[in-house]
Amino acid sequence: MSIPTTLRVRFVNADPDDEPALAPEAGPGYAEVDPDDQEDAAESFDHEDVVGVAVDDEGTYRLETSSFFVPLAAGDLVRAAPDASGQLQVVDVVEPCDAVLTIFAPDAAASPEAITALMRVWEATGAGQSERGGPFVATVWPDMPMDAIAAQLNADQEAGRGEWILAAEPHERTREAQDEIDFETGVEVA
Repeated sequence: MSIPTTLRVRFVNADPDDEPALAPEAGPGYAEVDPDDQEDAAESFDHEDVVGVAVDDEGTYRLETSSFFVPLAAGDLVRAAPDASGQLQVVDVVEPCDAVLTIFAPDAAASPEAITALMRVWEATGAGQSERGGPFVATVWPDMPMDAIAAQLNADQEAGRGEWILAAEPHERTREAQDEIDFETGVEVA
């Protein structure tokens, strides 16, 4: 088995004039960044790190963790190459795994134990890996139809346990569907 490796996922930079910048941990209910600090905030939030393990000598990695900001799920196969600083960066999505990725924002007042209990309920109903990141829980649902996942998350939302933010099926995690990821490394090829 390969050693877990940090892979950088660079985000496409939005035009700061298009919309207000949000704090790096931004999510529902977070405050906007002071307009004077927009440029600094955009520069500090231009990537996210995920973990993958090499599956070949060609730079292909199976993700061990999911992204909380773009649709990349644990189990997806990606290709990585060194960027200009030498950091391994995701440069392609080779093949998404056959699972649905969801992002759920538990109620802000929920205790860590309540969030863990919610994740255990999901596991009992068919969820695979769930992981916490900031105010979110990313969950991979293998072998489960989207309508069953939607029923579970809608019930949790209606019960006040939090807000369902995203669901991304495999076809929504292909390279062609990834308009928020910057796949360019900034390294000139000779």
